[in-house]
Amino acid sequence: MSMALARERSLRSPTTVLGLLGIGIAAGGLVLSGPVWLGLIGIVLGGLYLSGAAVLAVVLGQIALITVDAPSLIPLVLVEGGLFLALLSVTIEIPDSRVAGSLVALVVPLLGGLSWLSLGPLNLDPLRVGSALLVGIAIVGYLLHRYLLIELDIVTEDVAADRDFL
Repeated sequence: MSMALARERSLRSPTTVLGLLGIGIAAGGLVLSGPVWLGLIGIVLGGLYLSGAAVLAVVLGQIALITVDAPSLIPLVLVEGGLFLALLSVTIEIPDSRVAGSLVALVVPLLGGLSWLSLGPLNLDPLRVGSALLVGIAIVGYLLHRYLLIELDIVTEDVAADRDFL
């Protein structure tokens, strides 16, 4: 019973409401700019966010944005703004929220701008754009992983002892 009560409280927290609002805005932007079946992606985004995988929700949202053929500026701003709110709501809860918030504030608009430029004015192949976004997200994720290892003093000067974390 206490587990259900704790879950109910976490769903009503301001950060969760902010994140779900962002996911709703992103889903609305996807449906506005593409086929109606992208609304199902919005449901999956919400499920990923609620399960604690907000970063995966943002990755899926970026990929879904690429499936929309040459989105206009308004749906792009809606999707990217919603994904920005979803990630920002997660960074508010962590101890050093300034660093994480700054990372979110830099990465999400950068990836959104690159996807809009490549699909709109530059008219590149969506498969290439999607793979470039995945590689970019993987690089940013790895750099954040390395930063956290150094910040938490998990990595030492002994390289042989640190092989598990490389």
